[in-house]
Amino acid sequence: MTSSGGTAAALAVGAVLVLGGCAGAGGPATSAEIAHWSAPAGVAADLVYVTDVDGFDLMTQAVGVWGDEGFSAVYVDGEGPASLMIGTSREPIPGAVPCAELPDAELPDAEPTLACAVQVGDVHVQVSGENVDAATLRVAADAVRVPREDELEHLFADTAMRPPVERGDLPPEGDGAPIDEVGPGG
Repeated sequence: MTSSGGTAAALAVGAVLVLGGCAGAGGPATSAEIAHWSAPAGVAADLVYVTDVDGFDLMTQAVGVWGDEGFSAVYVDGEGPASLMIGTSREPIPGAVPCAELPDAELPDAEPTLACAVQVGDVHVQVSGENVDAATLRVAADAVRVPREDELEHLFADTAMRPPVERGDLPPEGDGAPIDEVGPGG
């Protein structure tokens, strides 16, 4: 004989397990998960950050290394010529204006690019944009975050995750020049 209290307790435990499983799905990826994707591209896992801005989509062809080991990603506006870029570094961005202090002045036609910087933990992030206003850059800066595990494959879809091409005509030692044997006639 089953009591209604036992059934209710079983349902409650099941609900907690389901909700607990869902809660972890949207959290930031671990350093090891990020490194699996970023290391082949030459990017330090702790420097991989993304942003979210309504109307802008990640351009996977423009994801890669920034500087020695930093990360960069470009986001494009599907409606027009506007674009955003984030770039990460361990060092402060020289001369960068903090994004929170970026003035709302109109861009002169000759200078369609704006840039600012934000610090997330120990990481310095430059946020720049072409044909965007200061408010959009501030939104992008406020949204900078570590990617989720379910975003990593798309994020690094077009980077150097593939093994290097084996040429077969390069010597294992020496200057690395291709081996061109002299054939008949010279």
